[in-house]
Amino acid sequence: MKTVDSVFLAYVGRQFFFRFIGLLAFFVILLQMLDLLNKSSDIMEPAGAGWHSVLEYISLRSPQIASQFAPFAALLAIVVTLSVMNMRSEITIMRAAGMSIHRVLFPVGIVCAASAVAHFVFHETLVVNASEKLAYWEANDYAPNLPPDAGTRTDVRLAYENEFIHAGSAARVGNDVWLNNVTINLLSPTGLIEGEMSARAARFQSGQWRLFDVRSFAVDALAVEREASRDWVTTLDPELLFALSVNPDRTSLPELWRKIGQLREDGADTRAATTSFLSRFSKPAAILVMPLLGAIAGFGVQRQGAQLQRAIIGASLGFSYFVAENMMLALGKLGVAPAMLGAFFPLSLYMVVGISILLAMEH
Repeated sequence: MKTVDSVFLAYVGRQFFFRFIGLLAFFVILLQMLDLLNKSSDIMEPAGAGWHSVLEYISLRSPQIASQFAPFAALLAIVVTLSVMNMRSEITIMRAAGMSIHRVLFPVGIVCAASAVAHFVFHETLVVNASEKLAYWEANDYAPNLPPDAGTRTDVRLAYENEFIHAGSAARVGNDVWLNNVTINLLSPTGLIEGEMSARAARFQSGQWRLFDVRSFAVDALAVEREASRDWVTTLDPELLFALSVNPDRTSLPELWRKIGQLREDGADTRAATTSFLSRFSKPAAILVMPLLGAIAGFGVQRQGAQLQRAIIGASLGFSYFVAENMMLALGKLGVAPAMLGAFFPLSLYMVVGISILLAMEH
């Protein structure tokens, strides 16, 4: 025989769960359609492309959208669920029966906790791999029947010592490493550009780099020199180059951790990579904060304002969390804030704010 608690848990949890799934599906379908309107001509342009190309693009892009908007869907689902229950006087009845706010929110918290775990697993097992495949496909102009990616980096941009390096791609070919369409800006100690070297290609072989079809420009001499090839004197080795150019959003957690270790061994800056690594845990955990921030939509008597106003306040608190999260992640990647603070400060702050709101409403 079912207890009152089990019936209540199933009733409230089911309402929130189905609204969460519905809103998430709405976001994915709408944003995927808008994205296809922008990309469809590029996808269908290569020879041999067809509807299978469009379906492949959807299969790779949809997981990214679902992962990105899962916390938004959770926030709106909480606001809608609690608002509807409040307008039906269901929350009033629960409170009159002696249920605390925490007990009313408990079923929502259970579903959010399960959703956070599912979001983390979904992102690490599907989204990361799909993002890497999509980036490789985009770099090859959506050409059909591409061979498997062998770890090629595209649009490489990095600052190292007194140089800013940009390459169209970096790839391992046998025992060598090749860069295509290389541009090297030479920087002064004050950060000003002193010169530039551009080359059609660069090859790392036998422990040194060599540039091919080189064009050099020196600011002080105001002269351009051309050479068939020349040595590129730098301490940047291929392993460090691949570690510095790693994209955290398209790299598995074990691989990203190894790259951070490689950067640390070479004395390179690890702040951006470490912040991105920690954010892979803090972003799914954002779903756990949403019940606390959206709770204001479901509690309160009429004299405290209209239901719509409370729903807007709850949604606004949730959206302000995402603004703070993105700002702190940017500060962490730039090194302005410590990596741990950049990844987890918004989560901790809004958790305290949400609990404070619940305690204030309880009394």
